[in-house]
This record gives sequence, C-alpha cells and structure tokens, in this order.
Amino acid sequence: MTPFQDLFVGCAAIIFGCLLIAGAIVESAMLMSLIKTQRLVELVGKATARWIIAGIGIASMALGVLIASGWRVHW
Repeated sequence: MTPFQDLFVGCAAIIFGCLLIAGAIVESAMLMSLIKTQRLVELVGKATARWIIAGIGIASMALGVLIASGWRVHW
C-alpha cells in the first residue's frame, strides 16, 4: 500500500476503535441491539460484554496506529 492508503486505513481503524470504546462506555442502544452483541451479552453478561467490546476497540486502535506508522507483516 502507499503511505496515503496506510494513513487512511490506520485512521479508519482508530476511529472505529474510538466508537467501540465510546459505545461500550455509554452503553449505546445501537451497539447493544446488534445480533452479535446480544449473543455475547447472553453468553457472558452485560458488564463483561461491555469490557470485551472496549478491549476490541483498544486492539483496533493499536492496530490502526501500527498501520498508520507503516508497519507491515512480511510473510
């Protein structure tokens, strides 16, 4: 990818992560109404599901920072 593409994808991942964290903190009705989220809530409970969603948001943000900085997996 070009540097512009790296920045675009990295920023998109960071924004997505921020939205997940914010949705988990404020217990967003839209986030909690998703099918996968409802199944997660049924499986582990509401509080734990919110922690898991926030963790996924943090991981997404970290991946976004790595992508934006130009890091690549060399297979």
